Amino acid sequence: MKVIIQDIHLKRMLRLQPEAGKNYLNNMRVLILNTHSVGILRKNLIINLGTEQAKRLIISYSFACGYHDAESTMHDFSLKDKNESYQLGTLLHTFIGMVHATPLEIHLNKDKTKCIEGIWYDSYEAENHIKHFGPATEPVCWSLAGYASGIMSALWGELTIIKEVACIAKGDPYCRYIGKTMAHWGDEILPDLHYYQGTNLGETLEQSHDNENISEQNTALKQSIVIHEQINRMVLDGDNLLAIASKVSQIIGGTIFVEDQSFRPVAYFSPTMATGKDLPAQGDCSTRDIFNNWSHNLLASTLIQEKRTIILSAETSKKPFARLISPIVIGQDLLGYVSFFKTSGKFTWLDRVTLERAAAVFALKMRQTRTVAETEARLKVDLVEDLIKGNFDSETSIIEKASCLGYNLNQPHNLLIINVDKFKTLIDLFGGVEKQLLRFKNLLCNTVNLALDACSLHGTVTAKGNNVIVITELDPNATCTSTDLAHAIQERVRQRFLKQKITVSIGIGRTCHTPSDFELSYQEARRALTIIKGLNQTDTVVSYDNLGIYGLLFYNTNQQNLLDFMKKQLGKLLEYDAKYQSQLVETLHLYFRHDGNIKDAADAAAVTPSGFKYRLGKISEVGSFNLKESDKRFDLQMALKIWCILEGDRDRVCFNKNPNI
Repeated sequence: MKVIIQDIHLKRMLRLQPEAGKNYLNNMRVLILNTHSVGILRKNLIINLGTEQAKRLIISYSFACGYHDAESTMHDFSLKDKNESYQLGTLLHTFIGMVHATPLEIHLNKDKTKCIEGIWYDSYEAENHIKHFGPATEPVCWSLAGYASGIMSALWGELTIIKEVACIAKGDPYCRYIGKTMAHWGDEILPDLHYYQGTNLGETLEQSHDNENISEQNTALKQSIVIHEQINRMVLDGDNLLAIASKVSQIIGGTIFVEDQSFRPVAYFSPTMATGKDLPAQGDCSTRDIFNNWSHNLLASTLIQEKRTIILSAETSKKPFARLISPIVIGQDLLGYVSFFKTSGKFTWLDRVTLERAAAVFALKMRQTRTVAETEARLKVDLVEDLIKGNFDSETSIIEKASCLGYNLNQPHNLLIINVDKFKTLIDLFGGVEKQLLRFKNLLCNTVNLALDACSLHGTVTAKGNNVIVITELDPNATCTSTDLAHAIQERVRQRFLKQKITVSIGIGRTCHTPSDFELSYQEARRALTIIKGLNQTDTVVSYDNLGIYGLLFYNTNQQNLLDFMKKQLGKLLEYDAKYQSQLVETLHLYFRHDGNIKDAADAAAVTPSGFKYRLGKISEVGSFNLKESDKRFDLQMALKIWCILEGDRDRVCFNKNPNI
């Protein structure tokens, strides 16, 4: 089809006079409006008048606009036939910014009637409908159809109706239309004619009243206010999220599912929970479904960016229920999502309003819960800080303070300090981004808490700088020691951060029997970590209490000198073990660990006493020393302490406390 009309002609007809507050298309004054405001007007018309009356008003108004615009413009063009008129109509439709109209040729149908077809790309109306109401079940570009009908009616000189037959709002790849004159449509167009009949707002409102639409919505609004007051009262009364979800479920008559921003279930309730009838599995209910499916990108954007309620139909999700999903928002913070499920029927205006009011209440409750948790966390940090610094007026006052947070300081406690190995590498891994480092610390604390739970220990876990401080109550009936806990923490950290290859070293202070002991225990745990770092060790646990007097020597001595001392005392034995795959150093360690008791040491080594004596003789021969010399025994035991730390073995580190063997 030959195109003789160019949009440049329309551009030349547009005159902007911003200084005068007037803009003209030819001699017709025009306004510049943003599609968001038009979309809001359209939304309010639908909500207040109902879908049918809003559709009639929008189509008839748009028809009048299109007719007038075409009539004001057509005289500036020499139009030879209907083909050129159709070209002008689509150019005008595109020029005003409603849509990108792409015409297809006028053709003859089988019954010899003329029919025009075309495609609408980037419909502002479809975008706004999805934004405000979610996916549709029928075409929704009413203003486009009305405006295009008005244009073509003016250009062709007879009533022409453009009908949208495909729409992106209902999942089609693009919006497509068909147009015919009234004479050629025949009876097929009769159901749509009433949309083009002259009307005004007064008539529409009167019809709405006659149909009791507004009356019904006013009643629904009053009901939603009562509902809001009921669930708001539950928050003020201190009811939990499950109780509130239960109430909302009973009011709305369906399943309610609440998730946090990470899609973790927070509350779940259905009127049919007792029987399980029509109850979808929680895994099928998650809002995560939307974000895992690229075809739902627009819905995801509406939830996350625009923070608006959406509808995920059963057809779209390919599940036996439809979902109405409202974001739980306070200010600009997205706290989670609340979903309402239906296995049949459509969601009503009252459903939407009720769910949105429920979402506001859930936001209030979740913020309240978060505030309580954050306050409790700060109080715990303050408590630990006071204990490790000895910052309290009396032991009675700090015991009372701890009691308010659920801790009994009258019981003995253990104190551990967890230090991330090669923390600088971790900083480089996160690019020095503070938010990511903070998230890592939170994950680390959560991992440590899981280890506490697994060991059935009660305590507090707080981050302090690059370390995590753990204080646990010493239960006399517990089978898990502080060293067991430390190794359990290490294992969980290795598993949780396997990809990042993160490990931790842990220093353990002395047992705290009174609040005054915590300060010294903290210092001892720090010294244990200093020894670990000084010996260039990672993934190691050292109990300072078990080091005894050697702890003082290690802490106050140059660490390289300690390594040199260890090699001088045990060097020949280590070389012999490496060459012959023997266990002379281990044998010597067991000998000292069991206070020189040959029988006990032999049992631990799983050899006979005579075999163990033979090994001791070999040790003296290879090492060129006499185990009966007290000074040599002292030097060897100190060297073995260093060796145990380097080996990082739990049994070796927790050896005998008597330094006088």
